[in-house]
Amino acid sequence: MVPHLITALTGPINELEQRMLESVPAIERWFRLEWMEHTPPFYTSVDLRNAGFKLAPVDTNQ
Repeated sequence: MVPHLITALTGPINELEQRMLESVPAIERWFRLEWMEHTPPFYTSVDLRNAGFKLAPVDTNQ
């Protein structure tokens, strides 16, 4: 699920969100193919920073 960011300039965010939603099947397929070759880590977490007009990963932990 993609978060709905609150901003006065929603055009670019909505376009990015739409592209991400359209890419979900291809992304899931890529993960499934990779998992067939490599064992995924037991767990992973990603810290996100929401600036109101952009969302960015700031840290990944395994």
